[in-house]
Amino acid sequence: MDNRKIIVSFYLVASLVTWLLSHNFVLWLSTKVYEIRRLPGLKFGLEAIPAIAALVTFVVLLRHPKTNAVLDEVVIELKKVTWPKKEDVVKSTWVVLVCIVFISLILAGFDAMWGKVISYLLS
Repeated sequence: MDNRKIIVSFYLVASLVTWLLSHNFVLWLSTKVYEIRRLPGLKFGLEAIPAIAALVTFVVLLRHPKTNAVLDEVVIELKKVTWPKKEDVVKSTWVVLVCIVFISLILAGFDAMWGKVISYLLS
């Protein structure tokens, strides 16, 4: 497979996300449930459970043929994409920022106007 490095790096990122989420969940669970705090070997479990979850995620993704096939096709399609040049991205970003400021000023004007109308009607 030509794209194997990209796919394996994606699997590593997915495993790291799994580790992070399960680590935070186990920490939250250990602080909220009193019975869990009394278990022997809690400190080992707080680190072992997320590590095992990350390892299982990596192995399952690595050995799943459909996932590998889909990600291989995704990488092939992404290599076909023509990405814009830096100058085009900068110009487009400035256009978006100017439009956001312009629309924000218009909305602020309408908000102020309707605020005065409502306060006049209520007083």
